Amino acid sequence: MIIDIHSHCFPDGLASRAIAALTEKAGIPAYTDGTVRDLKRSMITAGIDMCVIQHIATKPEQTANVNRWAVEIQDAGIIGFGSIHPDYQGWREEIKWLVGSGIKGVKFHPEYQDFYVDDPKVYPIYEALFEAGLTVLFHAGVDLGFPYPYHCTPSRLAKVLDSFLGSRMIAAHMGGYRYWKDVERYLLGKDIYLDTSFAFNDLGAETMLALIKGHGVDRILFGSDSPWTDQWKEVSNIKSLDLSGEEIASILGGNAVHLLSI
Repeated sequence: MIIDIHSHCFPDGLASRAIAALTEKAGIPAYTDGTVRDLKRSMITAGIDMCVIQHIATKPEQTANVNRWAVEIQDAGIIGFGSIHPDYQGWREEIKWLVGSGIKGVKFHPEYQDFYVDDPKVYPIYEALFEAGLTVLFHAGVDLGFPYPYHCTPSRLAKVLDSFLGSRMIAAHMGGYRYWKDVERYLLGKDIYLDTSFAFNDLGAETMLALIKGHGVDRILFGSDSPWTDQWKEVSNIKSLDLSGEEIASILGGNAVHLLSI
């Protein structure tokens, strides 16, 4: 089974505008039209069995609607993560609703949500999410659509990790896109999952392999960041690494099966 832990989609009526705006903002092409339907086409081409769609509430008032859509689109091949905007006042009730709806995790994007990942004001939300048994995924490192300073660097994320030991946490983009030395210094070997999304082309196969082995194959999750990469190419990149068949299978899906109890 191949599971893409990190992909994105938008409601049909919003997808074309969202893709156009995000493509212009980040200066990168899209490989799908942003709809669930086109993601499923891409999944078939890439041989992907399941995708986890990472939603982002970019404004507090979007939180409830984003989460209801995350639940609505779920099926045998689609898992939706929820989103909590740090400034959303009803976060306690929303977390209870997410748990009751069967959502397995929540994504934070500190650039789009405009907060520093280690700001103590967000810690009560983290605590409630982890106590509820949810997995939390953080965008980490550079976002091509935003300028420096970045809100979720490996050093900042390490502080969160140290404050919530034993929690189920994922650092996207191999722990911090374009902060590779800091990933080695602050996160490598620690009890946190790293996903591979949008990292291979920047790292190259040799450095990607070194990070994977340094961190531990059992804590690496395959992610594409679709539509911002070609899923088929991203699967091929992982398969090309000098790893055993068992190790590749763990990265492409086995670790996600364990983490999300699929």
